[in-house]
Amino acid sequence: MSPQSINFTNSDIENFLLEIKESVPLWAFGTEEISHQRGLINTFQTFSAKNPSFLLPCHGLALWMWLQNPLDVFAARKLLEVNKSNLPKGLGNIVNSIANRPAHNIPLEDLDTLLHANDKTLIIKHLFPLFRGPDGITWLAHSWETLLRLGNSELPKTALDITPWNDELLPVKQRLFAQYSFLYLPHQEALDAVSKLDDKIWGFWKEFMKCELFLKLGEQERAVATLSALWKENIWNLNWGQKLHSLLNPVQTKNILNSSDEVSILLYSWNNAKLIENTLKNVADSRIGNAKIFALNNGSSDSTGQVIHEAENFFPKGQYHSIQLPVNVGAPAARNWLLAQPEVRKGKWAVFLDDDVELPQNWLEELLATAKQYKNPGAVGCRITSTTVPTSIQSADYHIFPPGAGTSQIEGLTERIMVFDNCRSAFDYGQFSYTRPAVHVSGCCHMLNLEAINKSGPFDVRFNPTQFDDLERDLRAYLSGCNHIYAGQLRIGHIQHSSLAKASNIKGMAQVFGNKIKLESKFSEQDINNIFSSDLLSIWSDIERKWKELAERF
Repeated sequence: MSPQSINFTNSDIENFLLEIKESVPLWAFGTEEISHQRGLINTFQTFSAKNPSFLLPCHGLALWMWLQNPLDVFAARKLLEVNKSNLPKGLGNIVNSIANRPAHNIPLEDLDTLLHANDKTLIIKHLFPLFRGPDGITWLAHSWETLLRLGNSELPKTALDITPWNDELLPVKQRLFAQYSFLYLPHQEALDAVSKLDDKIWGFWKEFMKCELFLKLGEQERAVATLSALWKENIWNLNWGQKLHSLLNPVQTKNILNSSDEVSILLYSWNNAKLIENTLKNVADSRIGNAKIFALNNGSSDSTGQVIHEAENFFPKGQYHSIQLPVNVGAPAARNWLLAQPEVRKGKWAVFLDDDVELPQNWLEELLATAKQYKNPGAVGCRITSTTVPTSIQSADYHIFPPGAGTSQIEGLTERIMVFDNCRSAFDYGQFSYTRPAVHVSGCCHMLNLEAINKSGPFDVRFNPTQFDDLERDLRAYLSGCNHIYAGQLRIGHIQHSSLAKASNIKGMAQVFGNKIKLESKFSEQDINNIFSSDLLSIWSDIERKWKELAERF
C-alpha cells in the first residue's frame, strides 16, 4: 500500500501523540491544507535531525503532498529532499523527472486570464496547441487544477489526451485521469479508473479515493476496511483518523426528531426570489418533524416577498411563518429580528440557513444528533460544498492561529485574528467528513443554542450589511464558555459562493476591510490567545480520545 508499510502498536500511537503534541501542536489543525502541509513537513524535518521518530510523519506527509499534486515541481523536490532513499525505483524515477523539469517562462498572468474567462473556444484555440508542444506537461501543470474547476468535462480530458507523455510519465497521466474520473464520471467508472493505478506509485492516494468511492456506492464495510488499513500504516494523517473514527461511530439519529418542536428554522433573503423558493422547497421536502419555519423578506424590490408569503403552501398549516420588512436592514439585524420572534425564543435551537442552499433529507436529524452527542454545544455547523460538478468544499471546521502567526493583509492594521481555513476550496474527496470541536462553523447552516444567545448576545448590527458577523458572534460565544461542533458527516450544497468570495470590486473589498477592522477592534490579544489555547486543548483532547479508541479497536 505504501513505500514503508508499518502497523503501529497501541504504545507506538500513544508515544507518537505525546511527542507531536509537545513539539508540533498545530498538527492538530489538519494535514490537508497545502501551505500547512509545507509548514508541517519543514518542522518535522527539523526535529527529525535529533529525533528519528519525526522521520515517519515527515516522509509520509511529503509523499502525500506530492501524490495530491503530482505535476507540482516544489512538491516533487521536497519529497526527494526528505525521502529520496526510501522511494521505490518506479516512483523515484517519476518524482525525479518532475523535479528536474527545466524551468520555462510561462506567462502566468496571461494564462490565468485565459482560464478564468471560462471560454471553451478561446482555450481550445490558444491553450491546446501549447499542450501539444514540447513543453506541454509544463503548461498542463499550471492549468490542470483550473481546467478541472471549469465544469466542462471535455476540456481536462482532451488536455490529458493531447499532451505528449513519455513512457516514464505515463503513470502520471493515468493518475490525473483517475482524478478527473472521480470528479466527473459515475462512481463505478471512477472506481475502475482508480483501481487500475499502480499500488507501488499511488498507494496512499489510490486507497483513500477507493474508500470515498466505496461510500458513494453504498459499500460501507469496504470503505471502513480500506480506510482502517490505510490509517494503521499512517497514524500521522489527522484527516484520515478523524474520518475513520466518524465512520465507525456515526451519530444516532433514531427518534431524534421527537425533539423537533424545540427547533426553529430561520431564513432571510433580499432580492433572491428564485433561490429562496428552491431552498424553502428543500426544507419542506426534508425531514424536519415539528420544527417551525420563519422566513423574512429583507426589503426586497423583486418578487422575493411574494415567494416568501406564498411558501406557506409548502408546509402544514401553522408550521410556517413569513415576515415582511419594508427596507433591507442587513444580515445581522435580519438574524436578530428572526431570533426575537416569541415562538423562536421559547425553543432550544435556532437553525439559520442561507437562502441558496440544497439540503439532504436528513440534514436536521444529523445536526440534532450531533448536538445531543456533544451535550448541547453553543453552535453546530456542517460541511458546505458547491452544488455543481466538480464538487468543491466552501467551508469545513475553522480554528484560530495564535496572535502573530500571520502577516497582516491591511496596511497599518495589526491583525490578530487569523482564521485557519483548512479546506481552502479543495475538491471534496471526503477528507473533511468528520465531526469534531471547532471555534467557528459556517453561517451557511448555523444551528445556534438559544442558551448561548442569551448568554453572549445576538449578532452585532455594526457589521451591516454583512461580513464577519457570524464569525464575530461565534468568537464572542466561545469566549463566554460555549463550545462549537463541526458536523462534517453532513454535507449541504451552497449554490452561490460566499459573500466574502464575491467581494471582487472596490466597494465590496472596502466593506470587507472595514468589517475586518471592526472585528479586530472587538477582541484583545489576550482574547484571541484564550480562544486559541482553549480550542487547541479541545481538539487535542478529541484527538487523543479518538486515536486511543481506534488503537484499541484495531
